[in-house]
Amino acid sequence: MTRSDGETYRALLARAGWSLEPETWRGVRVVCAAFFGLLAGLSIAGAGGEPFSAGALVAVASAVGWTAPRAVLARAVVMRRRAIEAQLPDAMELLGIAIAAGSPVEQCFREVAQNVGQPLAGEFEAVDREVNLLGHSRDQALGHLAQRCASRDVSAFVTQLALAVNQGSSIAESLSAQAALARQTAQAALLERIRKMPTKLDVVLSFCFLPPTIALVVVPTVADLLKFLNDTLQ
Repeated sequence: MTRSDGETYRALLARAGWSLEPETWRGVRVVCAAFFGLLAGLSIAGAGGEPFSAGALVAVASAVGWTAPRAVLARAVVMRRRAIEAQLPDAMELLGIAIAAGSPVEQCFREVAQNVGQPLAGEFEAVDREVNLLGHSRDQALGHLAQRCASRDVSAFVTQLALAVNQGSSIAESLSAQAALARQTAQAALLERIRKMPTKLDVVLSFCFLPPTIALVVVPTVADLLKFLNDTLQ
């Protein structure tokens, strides 16, 4: 594995919240590909299939086994990002209240992390750990937060907080306004998903009703037609 591939996998695994090394992740994909291929080979061997078709099916099954973990990882990344975006408005308001009370920004992240759930609590704890234990600057820690979450809402929050701290403006008011905007954005996204649900349900219902319809209507009709043609030709 090259260094660039390793960094890419490490970033994806971090965004999914999985504590795996890139080499371990590559090994999991190899094992899945080998398992799917072996399972397909045993099934075809038991059915007595031809060698050429058996090899093609084993290759396809191995490819599925190789790509399936990546699909699971992508799904985990999306679900974790949505969970973070759902927790972010409340966390921003708590952070603004803590900062208005006079606590340092880094300590406020630690205090807010104790009052919000995962996965956002872990991300805020990482910011506090990077500043107080690893010696990173506040801007660096906030930049790492935005990179790990890979969310537009988190990136906007980081940018707004950094600007407010550097310019000396009211952080509490800025975070409160941004929290309200984040809630409006989340509501709009939820309404958009609700509007798309009927289309998705139509597709599911089509797959549910189409096979029985074909079996009950089309197949008997075709069978009667073939019988009629057979009787006519005789």
